[in-house]
Amino acid sequence: MAAILFTAFGACTLVPYIFFRCKRKLLTGILLKIPTSAFFLLAACAAALACPAALFGQYKFLFFGVIIGQIFGMMGDFWLDMKDMMPPHHDPLVFAGFISFFIGHCFFVAGLFATYGADLKTWLLTLGTGVVFGVAVALGEKPMKLKYGKFKAVSAAYGGVFGMSLAASLLTYLATKQPQVLVMNIGLLVFLLSDVFLSGTFFGEGKQRPIDYTLNYICYYGGQFTIALSLLLVRGASAFTFTCGGG
Repeated sequence: MAAILFTAFGACTLVPYIFFRCKRKLLTGILLKIPTSAFFLLAACAAALACPAALFGQYKFLFFGVIIGQIFGMMGDFWLDMKDMMPPHHDPLVFAGFISFFIGHCFFVAGLFATYGADLKTWLLTLGTGVVFGVAVALGEKPMKLKYGKFKAVSAAYGGVFGMSLAASLLTYLATKQPQVLVMNIGLLVFLLSDVFLSGTFFGEGKQRPIDYTLNYICYYGGQFTIALSLLLVRGASAFTFTCGGG
């Protein structure tokens, strides 16, 4: 299957990318990052095309939400990696990276709720989780020995929308028991681990070691490919309607 093949190609380019990135061979790393990131997007597109009845039926918003979300994720990761190549002018790149990730998670949430529905309770729980995550990111600066500086607000905003993604996928799965939503939630959890390592390499002291970068990229791409492959579990356009929290 094409989606699995693209995932295998992504793994093959990820290994040398991590090697050169840890060696600070930034240009070579960027050149390898482009195909690696493109492969998770291609995997998502191939998974969607594997079931055209669902792609153009009731699951179209889920497919488009994931794919567009991953496009913004790919853009965000590219901007953040570019910052090391332009150290005197990297601030706009960092803001662009966080904003791209923020928009990407908005599409994840929109795709889930547009496909499966969400009642008032689900929306409130999702928004509440976002607030908790955002506050936790802002208040966790000192306990985690980080220094956000001018990026504190955008980091908290991103943390908030990420929390909404996690909550939306978990609540949707609990209401629907759909395997693709469960796998998407697992991918987001792996993505969360990546963000923990990323915060250290970006804002921490003494956390720019090869192991930190390696774990960050393994978790980041692991999460992205898991989210992409979750679309393989969508089959057909059966006649059912879900509303989270409802009957």
